[in-house]
Amino acid sequence: MAHVHDHGYELGERGAWTGIISNIILFTAKIFAGIYGRSQAMIADAFHTLSDAVTSITVLIGFKVAKKPADEHHPFGHGRAESIAAKIVSLILIALGIKLAVDSARIFIQGEMGQPGVVALYAAILSIIVKEITYRRVIRVSKKIKSASLKADAYHHRSDVLSSVAALVGIAGARMGWTFMDPLAGILVAGFIIKIGAEVFHVAYDELMDAAPPEEFQKKIRDIATCCSGVDEVKSVMTRKSGLDFFLEITIGVDGKKTVEEAHRTTVDIKRSIMKEIPSVLDVLVHVEPRGKSDG
Repeated sequence: MAHVHDHGYELGERGAWTGIISNIILFTAKIFAGIYGRSQAMIADAFHTLSDAVTSITVLIGFKVAKKPADEHHPFGHGRAESIAAKIVSLILIALGIKLAVDSARIFIQGEMGQPGVVALYAAILSIIVKEITYRRVIRVSKKIKSASLKADAYHHRSDVLSSVAALVGIAGARMGWTFMDPLAGILVAGFIIKIGAEVFHVAYDELMDAAPPEEFQKKIRDIATCCSGVDEVKSVMTRKSGLDFFLEITIGVDGKKTVEEAHRTTVDIKRSIMKEIPSVLDVLVHVEPRGKSDG
């Protein structure tokens, strides 16, 4: 039987496809407008959009690998592929931000901007509208399925919106004779892109290093386990996130006079209750100790 998160991976793939299609269409329009309209800002923005397509493809591959079932070589499944994809996207964002900052600084110092054509202005406006719609659709899906890689991809779409806004301001300024506006805006946007990349990297790093989940998530697990018959105390909760799923390891304290069979029934009850209340939990391992005592 397919796990409930198979649907989540399917939603994630659709979100990635949304980015791929919109980015390819926009890249074609932007590169034409940049060359025909003689706008260096729009040409740079076009390649920013192309990098969006690359990251969306990376996220798509991550989802396709992550949803593969567990096997002998990967007993915990392939979910970490999703976190790896998020990390790759974050590094692309950081590298892109640095490149844009360097290019913008060079243009600002050397004053290479000329007066672009009006077609470049229209392309920037079109890009802002399309990429903002794409961002909102993808970020909504990422929040629904709690995907780090899709969230990273959404932020990349938002960075393209900002890049297009910078291009719009720069192109408009250049057409009015203020050529310094384009590279200055580019430097500011580059800093924002680097910041987003660093934040996404931190999230992906935490997932790959099995960092503890938010306190409210752990509290919910403790509350569910405590309500199960025969549980006197919940001594510890350890959580491992793998893609869109969680693996739990819980240590409980029970009456030391209970039989092995009674203790086993308690562990089964805990596992069923948690997996019913929290669909993102794929498996639960319960350790049983006499209350007030520890194996350590």
